[in-house]
Amino acid sequence: MSSASGGRFWPVLLVLLVMLTPLGVDIYLPSMPLMRSDFEGDNAELQLTITLFLFTVGIGQLLVGPLTDRHGRKRWALAGCLLYALGAVLGAFSPTLSLMYTARFLQGMGACVATVVAFSAVRDAFTPQRGAQIYSYLNGSLCIIPALAPALGGVLASLAGWRSTFLFMAVFALLTCVMCARFLPETLPASKRSLGALYQLHRFLPMLTNARFMFFATLAAIGMGAVLIYVTASPVLLVDTLGLSQWQFGLVFGANALINVVSFFGATRLIARLGRVPTFVGGACLIVVSGLMFFISFALWGASVVGFMAPVAVFTAGFSLALGSAVSLALEAFPDRAGSASALFGCFQMSGGAGLAALFSHVPVSAYLVLGGVCAPVIGGLLWLGYIKRVFSCKSQ
Repeated sequence: MSSASGGRFWPVLLVLLVMLTPLGVDIYLPSMPLMRSDFEGDNAELQLTITLFLFTVGIGQLLVGPLTDRHGRKRWALAGCLLYALGAVLGAFSPTLSLMYTARFLQGMGACVATVVAFSAVRDAFTPQRGAQIYSYLNGSLCIIPALAPALGGVLASLAGWRSTFLFMAVFALLTCVMCARFLPETLPASKRSLGALYQLHRFLPMLTNARFMFFATLAAIGMGAVLIYVTASPVLLVDTLGLSQWQFGLVFGANALINVVSFFGATRLIARLGRVPTFVGGACLIVVSGLMFFISFALWGASVVGFMAPVAVFTAGFSLALGSAVSLALEAFPDRAGSASALFGCFQMSGGAGLAALFSHVPVSAYLVLGGVCAPVIGGLLWLGYIKRVFSCKSQ
């Protein structure tokens, strides 16, 4: 595509855009005990700032996807960055949890716009095979944030209070906006933009009635739900129950995020060598193994740092291997409405995952058993159903 061929730098901007979502969660995780004290709220009320943000990232994509298909990608990338920065500033100065929830909604809308633009631009400019590799690069790159942000957030909170983490998010978003304004090309030419009414069910019906799309979107939602259950439960389990310091928590959380990074980048090599379907199946099987490990670890040793983080590491590797191929395989059949398809997939993944995590945050069951149940029987059952329904039977691997 001519607009996308002006240089090699612009895909890096897609990385910055997708980083807005994990940055909006991970940088203030070590500060949640301080926030809980300032707002005089309980764990569930503070966890809602995470699930609300991610639910908005998901559901907002249904509104944004058709807009980017109609008006192009670049202008919406700029709008998303500005909205995210506005929400971050509001969060930094929020005196109450109610206003913080409003701030998180605004940040979520900004992050969802950036996410739709990034993934749609890949579908605009690259072949399906190359696109699967780019998706894995994007997902691997955004995992740099979970590796670094908790430590950075801990330092900022100790030096200037937890509100400084939100000011950092605002500065990051504004710098990304400036760079996108200067260097991001428009990847969707006018000849390929959608016409007619923006919001009609028929735009999403082809995806909703496509067995392959629904299979991969559902699995992504359940996998993301497991990620969010881990993210929201780990500060309570590792810090409050097992006694890790904020610094130790950041180190453990960051080490797992590095596994995420290595796995996502390793997925690109596996896709090139084995194809998308075998890479996806291998990753899904690792998720099932991690679920069994959760059950066994809890039965043998109870709550422990190693007993919890070892199955988390296996799950992380499996989900990282599977996700890039899942996105590519789900979107492949919809090149004429990549924005809408990407938005619907993102809605399933983020909002579905956030809803699942919010549901289990009020269930008085150990995180071990919740994660084990999600990863082993649920993911395993979906994988078996995929073979029964011949979801993996396709010419393009």
